[in-house]
Amino acid sequence: MGETFAQWNLVQLAFIAVFPAYIAYIRVVNGMALVSLYVYLFVLCMPAMFIQMKLGGYNQKGIVGLLSQHLPISKGVGVALLIDLFLTCLYVAPLVCHFGMYAIISMIEQPYVWSGCDNTWNTEYCVDIHQKAQVTGINSETTYLVNGVNQKKTTPELEFFHNGYLELSNSIDNVTGFPVWNFTTQLQNVGVSLLPVTLAVLWILVFLFTAFGARVSGWILFVLGPTFVAMLLAVLGYGYNSLDSEHSNNFLLSFYNLDFKGFLQPVDTRVLVNTVSEGFDLLMNSLPVWTAIPVTLGKFTGQGKISRNLGWLLVIVTFALVIQVPQLAMAPYIGNLEAKIKDLKVLKEGSYNVTTKGMSIQLVFSTMPAAFAELEIPPVYALLFYLSLFICGFMFLCVAMLTIVDNIVDSLTTRFAKLHDRKHCCTFVTTFFLMVAVICLGLLMTTRAGFYYIILLDQSVTRLRFITVFILAVSVIIVYVKHTFSIVERILISIWCILAATATAGFWLYSFIMYLGYPLKYNGHEYSKVFDLVSWIISAIPYIAIPAAAMHSCGLYEGSCKERMKYMFCGSQEEPRDYQGYYPAPEPSAPPAYSYNTNSYGRNGSMLYPMDDIHNKNGYDPEMEPLDTRLRSSRI
Repeated sequence: MGETFAQWNLVQLAFIAVFPAYIAYIRVVNGMALVSLYVYLFVLCMPAMFIQMKLGGYNQKGIVGLLSQHLPISKGVGVALLIDLFLTCLYVAPLVCHFGMYAIISMIEQPYVWSGCDNTWNTEYCVDIHQKAQVTGINSETTYLVNGVNQKKTTPELEFFHNGYLELSNSIDNVTGFPVWNFTTQLQNVGVSLLPVTLAVLWILVFLFTAFGARVSGWILFVLGPTFVAMLLAVLGYGYNSLDSEHSNNFLLSFYNLDFKGFLQPVDTRVLVNTVSEGFDLLMNSLPVWTAIPVTLGKFTGQGKISRNLGWLLVIVTFALVIQVPQLAMAPYIGNLEAKIKDLKVLKEGSYNVTTKGMSIQLVFSTMPAAFAELEIPPVYALLFYLSLFICGFMFLCVAMLTIVDNIVDSLTTRFAKLHDRKHCCTFVTTFFLMVAVICLGLLMTTRAGFYYIILLDQSVTRLRFITVFILAVSVIIVYVKHTFSIVERILISIWCILAATATAGFWLYSFIMYLGYPLKYNGHEYSKVFDLVSWIISAIPYIAIPAAAMHSCGLYEGSCKERMKYMFCGSQEEPRDYQGYYPAPEPSAPPAYSYNTNSYGRNGSMLYPMDDIHNKNGYDPEMEPLDTRLRSSRI
């Protein structure tokens, strides 16, 4: 069972709920796609967040414990969600490391180390817009033929990221060690790869912030949330105050242009569907509505009526307010950068990949570095930008690990009663072993081929999510209906939730079908069929847990086949116990359910008649003391 009082209050929850904003840096939507995002937020996400957080708060359990108690046949859905969340942490953590390292690199040298085309990592296709006299005669559409492949001009910032920072190999199977940075004097003196060390330090920080339980973590995350917002607002304020407001406004007008014509009079339905799908992708990849997180958030905010009925709304409203702040903060920098490029006519418009569908890593590692360098932004604002991104991603890792650890510990303490009194120790040990696992598995993604594996996991984890969404929705609705909430509430919210889940699963299925035949590729490298098979295996791993956990639940229950089937679909029918495993004592006014002529013991081992427990100490024999420590009466 959970704690007897809330570990987080609603104010803490509101500031912690900013963690999904890290996706808004790398998945950008504009125009009508943004409108569709907010429509989906209030239509598709509200009922799911309401049910999951309310059930978590009321039952004080995570998703696995909730389904194990009320619908054991669906226990595997909770396990699958935890595996999905673990795989997500596996590839998000190296990205967070890159964000943190860019924050440090931005302060090491001036001008910025990623600017210019005269470095050892640059190629002949690099174009530096500072060298206007040398490139104004070059057509921006120029391409180069290298080994039969057309090579377009590239930016120095992107070449620094691929060749200088990642030292990216030419294929995913070419794992040639870890990158050793030599682009500054300070890093040359180190002489070893710092990226694996950075990953280890990141997970050690996550361990220290989460191993002592949700209460300690809640206060730490409560401080980090406003810190992230303050840093981002500082970057936003400098951009709008110090850069050309005309270029900033022009970019915002074009970026947030609402073209209703395509909605009211659709000429090509594919364009309409793709537009609304962009908003859906950002929403579902940022707000963890169909993951294991909402139930745990509800558990941490407590059983109180106000908490469990308003907590979900705070998460939704916080997301709606925060999700566009990163894009608004980047807007003046990107707008002024594009205006400068357009004036010099040295690069094709859109070369900085501002509105690429999907995970646009180049926006963070190419466009914004170029803006900082070309617009001569003080290094402190580059530091604040990347540090805000690092903090937001770090908060996601902490919340995700809290969710995984809490579900594991809750299952262990429920299964093994002896561990209940050692719950804090169990949490500490479980977190430690999880950290060791993610560090060991994540080392592959810090190699020279590591970024290929990040893209591989990103594409694999979400591929079959339409299966999880629908099964999870049906499971939580069944559990929700079994509770004693208002019958009108249960009917309306359940219908709304199943319709929202059907629409959500439909969008995921559409995305799955549309990209089914597309080969995996990054930076011009197409993944081989072997790694395409690996991608499918990774996609299927969470779903193996669904039947496996159901069989495990069935095997643990003792009884006939009929009793086991009833248990699998109806859950535990025994009376609830207190935190020590005892049945609660009857109410004082309740009449006894036994005969007064019977001298027997109650269910918990105590005498039914208190007067029978009165004894004479002189006649006490310690050898007659029962060995069963669960007996509450004692003659000592």
